[in-house]
Amino acid sequence: MDWTALKDQAIAFISEAAHRLYDPALRNLDIDTKEDADDLVTANDFAVQHFLSDKIKQAYPSHFVIGEEGEQYKNIPDHTITWIIDPIDGTTNYVHQYMNFAISIGIYYKGEGKVGIIYDVMADEMFTAVKGEGAYLNGKKLYPRKSIDFSRAIIGFNARWLVGSAGPKTKEVFAGMVRDVRATRSYGSASLELAYVAAGRLDAYVSMRLAPWDYAAAAIMISEAGGECTPLFDGDELFTESCSVLAGEKHVHEEMFARCNGQ
Repeated sequence: MDWTALKDQAIAFISEAAHRLYDPALRNLDIDTKEDADDLVTANDFAVQHFLSDKIKQAYPSHFVIGEEGEQYKNIPDHTITWIIDPIDGTTNYVHQYMNFAISIGIYYKGEGKVGIIYDVMADEMFTAVKGEGAYLNGKKLYPRKSIDFSRAIIGFNARWLVGSAGPKTKEVFAGMVRDVRATRSYGSASLELAYVAAGRLDAYVSMRLAPWDYAAAAIMISEAGGECTPLFDGDELFTESCSVLAGEKHVHEEMFARCNGQ
């Protein structure tokens, strides 16, 4: 398989789908919620996923598609090329702010990430990666960064899960990290924040719980940009239905992982 050619075709699909999201005439905000009343989904989440799925299946009938707004995630088939789609990552931002949301596609074969694409629709920023060929932002290569001291790090995370579901020990550990780093940020879109790690805008990103479509694309580009993307806790495993995720510049990742696992 020519993975670069497949990346280019996926970019074409995403660019066409994005028109529905940035054209006000097509902006359908028929809003519903998922199990969590604050987890929003719009008609365009489904429309974009259906559009992408149809395009993929027409062009590549043997490929498999997994999407956020579809059948419940089980696992990545190891016998065929699999596209993992998040049609709008950051739906709450799409509804309330009309910025900081993205279309994300990760392409995997036999459990290995081959192509990752994250498109910030309103900023017109296309983050891309092909395994073994590097990561790029709008065609400009993203190079591995020099290690920085933890005290200079800027970390992305959403404090809501920390306040709501984290245990006392985890809260204590994170309170210490927040005090020790330069700053924290939260943009409301996991895929974008992970792409920012690859691009060097964030030094790390952490979440207690993400689904595969949240990080499938970003995991490839972070690796290609010289970073690390792993579970936050020992015993967790990526590409299960839901797991913790820690991504970052290698030194910052190592420090955060050690602190969170009592090392």
